[in-house]
Amino acid sequence: MAARKPKRGPPSLFALAERQIVALYDAGVLSPAVLHHVIAPYADSGIDWNEDGTLQTVDGHDVREVAVLVMMPGRGLKSAKKDFLSVVSHLASGGSAAAAANEDEAQDDEDLLSQLGGNASRKTTPAAKKPAKTADEPKRAAFNPLVGARAVPAHNKR
Repeated sequence: MAARKPKRGPPSLFALAERQIVALYDAGVLSPAVLHHVIAPYADSGIDWNEDGTLQTVDGHDVREVAVLVMMPGRGLKSAKKDFLSVVSHLASGGSAAAAANEDEAQDDEDLLSQLGGNASRKTTPAAKKPAKTADEPKRAAFNPLVGARAVPAHNKR
């Protein structure tokens, strides 16, 4: 018979957050905004941010160093634990400011989507309207990557 591993309790909240942060960092997608979205849900959960971490990234950093590297790129890692706690408190307390920023970003996103989609039903400000082209203005040729392309000669393989 195979030896059984002793049953452990559920992982702590810190272990879950650590796993998420390390995985995102290793995947190369961890930015300050992503880190905020990972840490913000844990803000009111009573998580113990002083818990010892067990995971390391592929380049040998722990979760505290990763947070400091992402949020304070020019900062040294000598006081990573203290800096990590200040980063977490900053991200956890930034709820109202983040909500206002998200509202502004949502408006910018809507404006961008309407511009890209050519949505004419949306109200635009006079400053955002482009002057109409006149008939005497020549049409510009768009970029075409196939201009000057040559066919590749086919070689018979026998």
